[in-house]
Amino acid sequence: MKLLLFSSEKCSVCNALKPKLEKLAERFGVAFKEVKLEENPQECAQRMVFAAPTVILEEKGKELNRWSGIFSLEEVENFLNRLLT
Repeated sequence: MKLLLFSSEKCSVCNALKPKLEKLAERFGVAFKEVKLEENPQECAQRMVFAAPTVILEEKGKELNRWSGIFSLEEVENFLNRLLT
C-alpha cells in the first residue's frame, strides 16, 4: 500500500502536509511518496491530478481513495484506521 502526495513547491499547504503524511504513513506501515506536479506532468495527467495538494492511497496500482484541495488529515487517518485495523 502506498500513500502518494501530489504537491507543488509553491504550495504552503503541501509543504505543511508532507511531514504529517510521512508520520501517518509510518504509523500505519504504508509507503509514502511525494510527486511534484511541476516535475511529473505526465504522471499527474495519467492519474487525473489537477490540483495540489492531492493525496492518493493506492494498493498494487489501484486507487483506494483520494483527497484533494482542502481536507482534514483526520479524514485520511480515519480511512486508514477503518482499512487497516
